[in-house]
Amino acid sequence: MEIYTDEEQQVEALKRFWNEYGKAIFGGVIIGVAALYGWRFYQAEQRASAEALSNSYAQLVQKQASEDDFLAEAQTFISEQGNNNYAVFAALLAAKDAVTAENFAEAIKQLSWVQQNSKDASVKAIAQLRLARVQRQTGDYTGALATLEQAVPSSFVGQQAELKGDVLQATGDLVAAKAAYQVAFSNAGQNTQLLQIKLDELAHITAAN
Repeated sequence: MEIYTDEEQQVEALKRFWNEYGKAIFGGVIIGVAALYGWRFYQAEQRASAEALSNSYAQLVQKQASEDDFLAEAQTFISEQGNNNYAVFAALLAAKDAVTAENFAEAIKQLSWVQQNSKDASVKAIAQLRLARVQRQTGDYTGALATLEQAVPSSFVGQQAELKGDVLQATGDLVAAKAAYQVAFSNAGQNTQLLQIKLDELAHITAAN
């Protein structure tokens, strides 16, 4: 806008400026304010939703120790939540409860669901190891080995290899079991005592056997 020394010219210039740009400026301010309050409202809604979901999950956890039909409660919660993190955690709880009740089919179902739906690689690895243990428990060694073939984060490689060795030893494939324990040993960090015992038990096993 030009610089005027005469007040009347300044006023006229302001009027012309407002006539030309006032509506746009006002509209922009309105949009900006609406966007700001809209964002704050959205954040408040998100916080309220997250708190409600957290409370629902906390209530589900409390029911685990007090209700006989916890598995049904957990499944309802999972179905309502889709595949978000709370649903994944609920499925892990349900699997644990199922194992305690020796309902291994249900445990396998829940752990398989976690593997397929979790977006967290570490959670998927935890579900994989638990699933393989349940499969080993039920004598499904082929299924357990297939489960353990799936890639896991490096921090889980040692546990995966040790469990694979346990399954292979149960099948009688001692050569492969020893090889798996060796992989586990090299990825175990400082916790090697139990693995060393397992390797010592297979010290007489060679590839030639």
